[in-house]
Amino acid sequence: MARTPGSNRGTGSAGMLTRVAVASAACLLALSSCSGDDPEDSTPTDDEVALHLELAYGADDLDGDARIEVETEVGDVLSRYVSGAFLGDYPRQDFIGSFEDFTPRAARSATTHIEVLTGTGFDDASSVRASSLSARLSLFAPPEGVVAATAAVDFRFEVTQDGTTSTATLQGRLMLVRERGAWSVFGYDVALDDGGTVEGAVS
Repeated sequence: MARTPGSNRGTGSAGMLTRVAVASAACLLALSSCSGDDPEDSTPTDDEVALHLELAYGADDLDGDARIEVETEVGDVLSRYVSGAFLGDYPRQDFIGSFEDFTPRAARSATTHIEVLTGTGFDDASSVRASSLSARLSLFAPPEGVVAATAAVDFRFEVTQDGTTSTATLQGRLMLVRERGAWSVFGYDVALDDGGTVEGAVS
């Protein structure tokens, strides 16, 4: 059941944020550690806010060009997702397109969790704007190059409804793989919180 901003969405027991998870255990183990690195900004996904990227782990052996390439390509995937999934004027019905950079299997799964992964539940909103978009990247980079990444995301939105603006957040991890020269989201473990008192979980 879709709920308007001011509630968490999903089903399950109280005490949990609305949560969905689909992941590859092997890649999660490979990408779980984090360490500091210099942040980078990607192409803005909204008129006012750019996606802020930080290479947190796995980039020590990459040269400057390789780092820029990874940041640009992964940043573009994340930017397209968040823009298509949440941002813009409402009402809107075109949320499925936000999964275009998901693998076929992940995209099929995402459609069953669409109220968590997109703004489709903001059915009474007039607009959703980004207030902060950040991601910390952990890379899996064997000698042959970077082949996978985990993006720890913290996306914050301003949801306008009936002249009132509230805050919604999407936090968690998006797992990406590089195949045939292109990056795709193959898994996710995220929670959507729009500031309400109803809590639930779905997996």
